[in-house]
Amino acid sequence: MAKYLGGINDPHVRIHKITPPGPEGYDFVIHYTDYNEGSFTKKRFISNHIKRYEVVTSEKKLSDYSLTWGLAGYLAGGFLGAAIGAVLGGSSSTVKSHVVFCELRNGWQFALALSDSELDTWKIYMKK
Repeated sequence: MAKYLGGINDPHVRIHKITPPGPEGYDFVIHYTDYNEGSFTKKRFISNHIKRYEVVTSEKKLSDYSLTWGLAGYLAGGFLGAAIGAVLGGSSSTVKSHVVFCELRNGWQFALALSDSELDTWKIYMKK
């Protein structure tokens, strides 16, 4: 699910969540309460109100347990053991994170964290 990272600083508005399109289609939806207009939850479809957006993608290469294995190797076999433990101990993987900065026509500005598939869906809906 798309994760709301913050940005709407209106004291009368509380953002509950932002959901991506479901099986019904719809759109990315902001679920919020505007206490000036009542205390019930409202929905706003983002693509109908989007003014602009920018996507920032970062990649991190993670190595699981290589430091731990290196330390264990050092304790068992000195510097050579540390080198062997660090190389054999961790499998590296690449993790992508996508953050989308948005501005709606009503002035709301906020950021979302999206997965790869959610970002692909985002681009489709925002072109409409």
